[in-house]
Amino acid sequence: MNPIVCDTGPILHLQEAGLLNLLDKAGDIYIPQVVDIELKELYPQWENKRPDWLRVEPLSSDETSQAELLSASALLDSGEAAAIILSKRLNATWFLTDDTEARIFATLSGIEVHGSLGIVLWSAAVEHLDYNESRSALDKLSKTSLWISRTILSQAYKALDTIFKKFQ
Repeated sequence: MNPIVCDTGPILHLQEAGLLNLLDKAGDIYIPQVVDIELKELYPQWENKRPDWLRVEPLSSDETSQAELLSASALLDSGEAAAIILSKRLNATWFLTDDTEARIFATLSGIEVHGSLGIVLWSAAVEHLDYNESRSALDKLSKTSLWISRTILSQAYKALDTIFKKFQ
């Protein structure tokens, strides 16, 4: 399957919504070790509940230095910077983040970026979720610690309507 690298945000938000299993269907999911540490700090049960399909990938010392420089110069936290460096090494199909600065930096670096909402919409588009499951997933995601503007949430519901019109 396609390598996908994720920073902390989408894993945390999808976990809070009970939707983390959607990532397993998207590809081979990798996180840098620093993201695993962040998840343990934010979600104490993480170490016991980390899914088997999620791969924790350490960075080399050279890559760690690159991530530290990136973090210092690009307004990224250490997890986002490490995930971008890992995305480049693995030639990841997608980089998953819900952070605006990380999204902008990765896009400018030529990496395809998606977020938690994108995983729900992708799951609907490839029929891993039906219409009602997709709407429920957006409802659940909107109640997590992920900040979603009303405009973006409204556009996501409209996107679901468009996706499922194709199947009618």
